[in-house]
Amino acid sequence: MSVTVKNEISKAEVLVSGLKKHLDEVKQLGITADEIKKMEELSQTLLQKDEEVEDLRREANEKGRENRELLAELKEQMFTFRKAVKQRYMQADWIKYGVQDKR
Repeated sequence: MSVTVKNEISKAEVLVSGLKKHLDEVKQLGITADEIKKMEELSQTLLQKDEEVEDLRREANEKGRENRELLAELKEQMFTFRKAVKQRYMQADWIKYGVQDKR
């Protein structure tokens, strides 16, 4: 859970608790029990959604790591194949085998 979301949820919980304890007084300010309940529900929904976001971040990080590993493997294999072509054939013939660079 992000620190910002965690802090805001904590503040909301404290506020809800305080408002519920003094509901009769805050009604005079135009704050209803339904509005307090809605804020409480929003807080819980935010908590749930933030956990979903964290799960997606973890999944994205894992997929990113897998992608980097695959890229490294691909580059290594390409290097090996290019090297084999470059050692066996003259530079003018490299392009026939898909070796694009002349280095």
